[in-house]
Amino acid sequence: MNTTSASIRCACALLCAATVVAGCNYIIPANYILQGPPKEPAAYALQPRKTIVIVDDKQNRMSRVALRVEIGDAAGTELLENDVVPEVISTRDSVALARRLDTASKPVSIQRIGESLGAEQVIYVEIDEFVLAGGRKEGGPEAVVLVKVVDAANGKRLWPTVGTQAVQSDLLDINPSLLETSAGRREVEDKLAAQIGEDVAKLFYEHPRRELGGRLGVKK
Repeated sequence: MNTTSASIRCACALLCAATVVAGCNYIIPANYILQGPPKEPAAYALQPRKTIVIVDDKQNRMSRVALRVEIGDAAGTELLENDVVPEVISTRDSVALARRLDTASKPVSIQRIGESLGAEQVIYVEIDEFVLAGGRKEGGPEAVVLVKVVDAANGKRLWPTVGTQAVQSDLLDINPSLLETSAGRREVEDKLAAQIGEDVAKLFYEHPRRELGGRLGVKK
C-alpha cells in the first residue's frame, strides 16, 4: 500500500469516527480531527536567552505577594517545558530584590532587577485586574495583566514597540461556595495565578486556542 492510499484510508476512518460522534449530537469538522484544534501563533518570538518573569502589582489587586511568585513561576515552567528559552530565573528572587531596593520615592527599575539577577531579557507582567467573582466571562474568577518584554542589558523595550500586551485569564467550573471561606478563596487565587502564568507564557509559543482567556490587544 502506497503512502497516498494509506493517508486516504486513515482520513476515511477518522471521518467515520466523526459520524459516530455526530450521532451523539456532537458534530466535529473533519479538519479538526485531522489537524487538531485551531492553533494560536506566538505573539512574539523570544530570543533563546536567560529570562526572568517580573510580576508587578502596583494597584494591589492581589491579596498576597506570594501570588506574584506563583504567576511568574507558572509562566517560567511553561516556557521551559515548551523549549522557548534555555533558562528562567525564579520570580521569587525578583520580589526579594525589589523589596530591598525599592524606596517610597523611587521604585527600582525593571532593567536593574533583571540585570542584577543575571537575566538577559525580562518578561514584565503588571496586574490590571484580579477578581474572584463578577468577571465578564460567566461572572467567575478573572484577571487581566499587561505584558511587555525588555532587554535587561540596556532597558530597551523589545515587544510590543508601544504600550503593553493585555492578556485575559478566566477560570471555569469554580464552585462559588469556595469563596465563602478563607481557605477556599486562597485555593481559587492560587488557581487563577497559575492560569495567568500559563496564559502569559503562551504569548511566546504556538498553542491550541482556548475558548476563554487570551489576548485582548495592545494597551497604550
